[in-house]
Amino acid sequence: MKGFHEKTLDEAISLALAHVEPVTETERVLTTQSLGRVLAEDIICPEDVPGFARSAMDGYAVRAHETHGASAEHPRTLKVIGAVEMGQDPRTLPPVGAGEACEIPTGGPMPPGADAVVMLEETERPQHQIVRLFAAVTPGTHVLSGDSDFRRGELVFKAGHKLRAVDIGALLAMGILSVKVYRRVRVGLLSTGSELVEPDHRVRPGQVRQINSHVLQNLLEGAQGLFLGIVPDDREHLRAAVQQAVRASDMVVLSGGSSVGARDWTLDVLQELGEILVHGLQIKPGKPTIFAIIESKPVIGLPGNPVSCVIVFEKFVRPVLARRSGLRVLLPAHRLASAQLTQAVRSAIGREDFVAVRLRVDEAHGALYAEPIPGHSNNISTLARADGIVHVPSDFEAIPEGAQVWVELL
Repeated sequence: MKGFHEKTLDEAISLALAHVEPVTETERVLTTQSLGRVLAEDIICPEDVPGFARSAMDGYAVRAHETHGASAEHPRTLKVIGAVEMGQDPRTLPPVGAGEACEIPTGGPMPPGADAVVMLEETERPQHQIVRLFAAVTPGTHVLSGDSDFRRGELVFKAGHKLRAVDIGALLAMGILSVKVYRRVRVGLLSTGSELVEPDHRVRPGQVRQINSHVLQNLLEGAQGLFLGIVPDDREHLRAAVQQAVRASDMVVLSGGSSVGARDWTLDVLQELGEILVHGLQIKPGKPTIFAIIESKPVIGLPGNPVSCVIVFEKFVRPVLARRSGLRVLLPAHRLASAQLTQAVRSAIGREDFVAVRLRVDEAHGALYAEPIPGHSNNISTLARADGIVHVPSDFEAIPEGAQVWVELL
């Protein structure tokens, strides 16, 4: 007699991943068309980015030692020799000499001779060629080095990394116009049930529109969904459809027919064609879930209930798909993760901060840590290296080291 032999979700995922191999075929695609693809090569930065020192603030480029002792009571006065223009070749800029300063915008190239920037708010321009400085700076103050975003020879992404929108920006910033990726995983999608019709069909009494395959298609992200039709509640029809799906796909996802009713044939057919490793999860909704291996390919039977179908996809199918796609690190499928801060993050009352963090798993202790990433808002690398964002509310001055926080995954 049919029955459930339930496993916990973690047990089921571990068992499934142990039987799933990633695809090995690769292709080269344009960087601009690589969203959601999994890298099949390490990305080494070919050049320093941005390649020149630039200002992190609006203000004046100066020689830092000439600002020593400057204050509101004792300002330093320098001669303004010109203004930096955005996009200007720094080699064409006049050098900043003794007693001189050069007006500079945020992101502007540093002129020769200058090694720091005094913020505009800490200056006064009494005359066109004169600027008064009310604050002292040290070398490097408000200056981003030529390799502040990425350094030549730096390992930016490892093979097995799934490319996000910010990663594409990082690759383009480095001048990388194409990348080697694993080919898209082909996921065969089948819906079972004699009551099902496609959404564009007229629905008669007793029929319902088939939506699960269309929902799943839009959850696949970097994979390629192959909708292989609706299968009636008939054992031989289902057997033929599964065989066709296995031949055409890298993995198969069926919705419906996975329970233990008299007309639920999925379990019998998958058992006949391959090996059943999981039948039943200790979750609600989603109990009647099947995981099988047929011809070395994962085949997953999902409940027909749309809510159960989506929940099981997010909690169980997604990590299996990630492993099949060649993803190196399997992050949590949900969009929020609770993690412990490895160091304090500071803000100011009245201001909301969003701090980029890298997630680190301590498998020995079962802990997830959020490590704040230092970086300037000019640098795409800050987000490219991040796994998520921590929100500091406006009524917080800081979140202390060791605090448990919610991380919004990127």
